[in-house]
Amino acid sequence: MEKGKEAFEPKHYSIGSDILFFVRFYRQQEPMVLAFCGTEILLSALLPLFLIYLPKLTVDLVEGRAGMERLFLALGGFTVLLMLLDGLKSAVSAGKYNLYNTQRGNLLGLFFLKSLRIRYEYAESGSVRKLYGKALNTVDGGDWCASSRMVTETCGLLINILSFFLYSTVIGSLSLGVLAVLLALSVVNYLLSMSHIRYEESLREENALANKHYYCVQNAMGDMGAAKDIRIFGMQHWLLGLRDVALKELDGVTLKSRRRNSFYEKIGYLLSAGRDLGAYAWLLYQTAGGKLSAGEFVLYFGAVTGFSGFVTGIMGSLAALRGAANGTDYTRAYLDLPEEDLSSGTRHIEELRFPPEIEFRNVCFSYKNGEENDEQGTGEKEIFHDLNLTIRSGERIALVGVNGAGKTTFVKLLCGIYEPDAGQILINGIDRNEFPRTEVYQLFSAIFQEQMILPFTVGENLALKRADEVDEKRAWAALERAGLKETFQDRKIGIKTYMTKTMMEDGVELSGGQQQRFLLARALYKDAPVLVLDEPTAALDPIAESEVYEQYDRYSSGKTAVFISHRLASTRFSDRIVLIENGRILETGTHEELMRAGGVYAEMFEIQSSYYREGADEDEH
Repeated sequence: MEKGKEAFEPKHYSIGSDILFFVRFYRQQEPMVLAFCGTEILLSALLPLFLIYLPKLTVDLVEGRAGMERLFLALGGFTVLLMLLDGLKSAVSAGKYNLYNTQRGNLLGLFFLKSLRIRYEYAESGSVRKLYGKALNTVDGGDWCASSRMVTETCGLLINILSFFLYSTVIGSLSLGVLAVLLALSVVNYLLSMSHIRYEESLREENALANKHYYCVQNAMGDMGAAKDIRIFGMQHWLLGLRDVALKELDGVTLKSRRRNSFYEKIGYLLSAGRDLGAYAWLLYQTAGGKLSAGEFVLYFGAVTGFSGFVTGIMGSLAALRGAANGTDYTRAYLDLPEEDLSSGTRHIEELRFPPEIEFRNVCFSYKNGEENDEQGTGEKEIFHDLNLTIRSGERIALVGVNGAGKTTFVKLLCGIYEPDAGQILINGIDRNEFPRTEVYQLFSAIFQEQMILPFTVGENLALKRADEVDEKRAWAALERAGLKETFQDRKIGIKTYMTKTMMEDGVELSGGQQQRFLLARALYKDAPVLVLDEPTAALDPIAESEVYEQYDRYSSGKTAVFISHRLASTRFSDRIVLIENGRILETGTHEELMRAGGVYAEMFEIQSSYYREGADEDEH
């Protein structure tokens, strides 16, 4: 799959293919699910067969004038056998239920691991994010989710098919003609059911659109964040009108489905009634003529009555499986996405001198086919064309420019998250692709705009490793250098204290400035040779931002560093400032050099400075 290509619509597999997918999954993850399913299918098919023989046995014993002792022994033994089989079936069914529900968690784990292995531009793609959400829905819905129904409905289908053939042998022993008539009625029932299924599927898109409209309005009406706008702009009646239109649309689709469902139910009832009455009359005729005993009459009538129930069960399971298979397609499509190659490469970073020199040589990059991203809206614009820039060993550069200039895209290319469409990114003169991607990632300590604080311990959040792998001495040293050690000790926050209140009610919540210092501590703990800051202080006030950047400045010494900031005053400590505009380098130099040049950077700096001067003047007045 080419980078950025919109090719994430799931392939539609057959029901049989989706069943085999889950068979392979459970065979690998938990084979006992398959063993329980097989046992349940066999027992569930045999029990109804035994039950139609019980009345025959009773009538035969009564007709044969069996003694009470023999009657009770025979019926009691048969009943005990049925109870044992039914108890075993219930136990097997419960075991199957617990195991396949547990495996839904494993599927969620597979999705998560897959998210870490696919190329980042796929993970960032709007279409892949939607695909991921749909895949999650296949396992995140309890007994009604697709992965659960694939198990239950497959078992139901096989139970009904096996029962259908077992009952066919019973009826066939009576009369092949009767069996032929019942099979013909079953075919009619099948055709009607398939017609119903196709009609329901024809309404699927219409129903999905109606639901989308309804829930869109409902969510808007229940959004507390929109409450102020709704009041100020008097949107209540407008939203209520939209809700009524959406409800009417939804009710229209539901009414269509109910009318057609009612029609098929009536046809099915007539077919069932005609079959049962015909079979009953024919069996009475045979019994009256002495061709059937009373016990055989009871047996065959039970077989005829149950026969059509299995046909209905087969149709119901097929319909449910078709719906579950549609969801399974999303699961398979997501798990089939191409993965990032992390291990191939002939060179190793141990060969490099640190801090490294990084060169962008004729780099081209674009977001293709409308892919959404955080820097441009259309996705059609080429971000970089023949970009050339060398970041010297140990140099600290500041990357500046307006929104959409390509700064964040540059950082993602720098860190190896994106691959160029053309050109090379060199590390100490060596093409980056000659190193395994896992080793390339080890070169960078990156602090992005998004603040990732996990609901785990302080140590785990610093090291981003399991608790037993955290070096506490190193963690405290990183916190001290970031200016947080004293604060943590005053608040009695330890390395094993939980962060955020997601998992623990007494979890630590940090202020904005403290969060930035914590992210610096995380970067210091990793101590990678390249430090990257992608506007991590965008949400802070200028004073807090200045304090945080002073910390970054102090500990970026001896490292190659790249800083991005909208506030140009925070870039003055850099060795060099690079101004990007429309995906190309417009100006480069120190703050003083660029100010003397009087170009775009100087103009941007003066505009920002004037805001603060005007604010100060207003405060004085």
